[in-house]
Parts: sequence; structure tokens; C-alpha cells
Amino acid sequence: MERKIFLRNSLLHLTILAVLLAADQLTKLWARTSLKDAPVILWKNVFSFRLVYNTGGPWGLLGKHTILLTILSFVILAVVVFAYLKLPWVPRMRLLRICILLITAGAIGNMIDRIVSGRVTDLFSFDLIQFPVFNVADICVVCGCIFACLLLIFYYKDEDFDKWKKSNS
Repeated sequence: MERKIFLRNSLLHLTILAVLLAADQLTKLWARTSLKDAPVILWKNVFSFRLVYNTGGPWGLLGKHTILLTILSFVILAVVVFAYLKLPWVPRMRLLRICILLITAGAIGNMIDRIVSGRVTDLFSFDLIQFPVFNVADICVVCGCIFACLLLIFYYKDEDFDKWKKSNS
């Protein structure tokens, strides 16, 4: 029974992952083709689409260290996928798995950019607060991490991970 649940959910989760990756890559493609000459201002001094290339990590950290960031992304991705596969296949873990999917999609989306062009394409700009320009992959990673932390703090209990702890010891 657990194998059947695993296969059904894996197919659904791979579909979600593919949709998120497609959304990320298509918006970046749109930005590279449509925003290269000028930004598109949706709400003056509040929000716009603008083309920015980032050779670093979040907020431009580790700028021009693309190889290091790519290796780090692979390591983080491996850890996240390992956690995903090791979580018990019970309905209570569904939300945490969705968080892991978001993080995975974001990591892969930005990793594709780093491998293909040596830089990440960013396009969403909140001009009101001068927030760093970001992309769909960044949204996935940030939302996945925030929701996972909230779930781990407020929703899950130690008992929820007992099966995981026993199978990994």
C-alpha cells in the first residue's frame, strides 16, 4: 500500500516540480527577451519588471562565485531530496513535502541559470522598499523555507518524526 501511495504522490509531485520549473524558466526567458531595453513599470515607484543579472547568491552575496554557488546548490539539493525521500509517506507530512518541492524547484531553477549562463536572471522589482530584484525560483525557495519553519515550529510534534527517526537509526 505504501508503495502505491509513494508512486501516486511522486508522480503528482514531479508534475508540480515541472510546472514550477517551467514558470521560472519561462518568466526568465520573457525577461531576457522583453526587458533588455527598458523595464516595464506596473506601479510607478512601487513595482516593476526589470532585467537584472545576478552572479551571486541571495541579495548578491558571494558575487562572482558562480561555481561555488552551483556546488553548494547541488549539496543543498541532495540533502533536501534525501529528506523528502526519507519522510514517512503519511498524509500529515504532505505539507512538509510541498515545502520541500518548493525549495527543490527554486534550487534547480537558479542552478539551471548558473550552469547555462553563469548568472541568474532576476525580474521582479519592489521599488517602494528597494528590495533586491528576484525571480520565481527565489519565491519558491523563500516560501518553502518560511512555510517549512512555521510547520516545524507550530504544526509538527516530535512524535510525527518517530517513524523517520527509527528507520534512519
